[in-house]
Amino acid sequence: MVLIARDEAARIERCLSSLTWVDEIVVVVDDRTTDETAAIARRFTGLVFVRPFVDYAAQRQWGQEQARSAWILWIDCDEVVSPALALEVREASLRPGFGAFRVPHLDYMFGRWIRHGGWYPQYHLRLFRRAGATWTSPVHEAPRVTGGIGTLREAVLHFSHARVKDWVNKMAHYTTLEADMLHRSGARSGVLRLLIEPPAYFGYKYFVQQGWRDGMHGLALALLLGCYRLVRNLKLWDLQQAERGPRESANCPPSTPRS
Repeated sequence: MVLIARDEAARIERCLSSLTWVDEIVVVVDDRTTDETAAIARRFTGLVFVRPFVDYAAQRQWGQEQARSAWILWIDCDEVVSPALALEVREASLRPGFGAFRVPHLDYMFGRWIRHGGWYPQYHLRLFRRAGATWTSPVHEAPRVTGGIGTLREAVLHFSHARVKDWVNKMAHYTTLEADMLHRSGARSGVLRLLIEPPAYFGYKYFVQQGWRDGMHGLALALLLGCYRLVRNLKLWDLQQAERGPRESANCPPSTPRS
């Protein structure tokens, strides 16, 4: 099992307490961490490393290289593995012909389990053979695997956002990372992308994927997702402006025509 963490003292103990059944636990702590994350992790494993952060994929890849188990279970600090999922993971690792398994996620946000709006079940590659996996993409990273891919039934329990302010704080960070990645890939943000994509994405999550079935929670999440797209696209537009350079003097505004 490999885990990366930064300032996770409030959540890492609950996560690691659900993983005492695994063969080994590798925890890679971002060296910018200012709390007791590393000290808490050392109560559960001797394989705790403090390392400078480059990007998420690089951090996970380095942590994976410190592991020795044949199989890697990727879990985040805000997630919990239930006893039922632990049993299924053990059974899956014995199946021949598979290089990885997708695992469903069940999210607990704003005080409620969310089951609509595309949130459940979301499947992610979380169990894979160590020797056949490499990490890609600096944000929203995922392992590239070899061999057959199976699907598990039991879900990872994801305690992602306790309050709306938690979502907004994380959005500020991830929209910057995504905008930078899109900008490097040559993507552009213009009037249509700013005006159409955010409300269209809200409508997709709320109506097409039936987020409305989760009541006010579903409405709040659909609005936040639309807002996420808007902020990301505005940051992408801002990067484009910076790339072009200043077109007007920052010191002197345009003169006002005299009547």
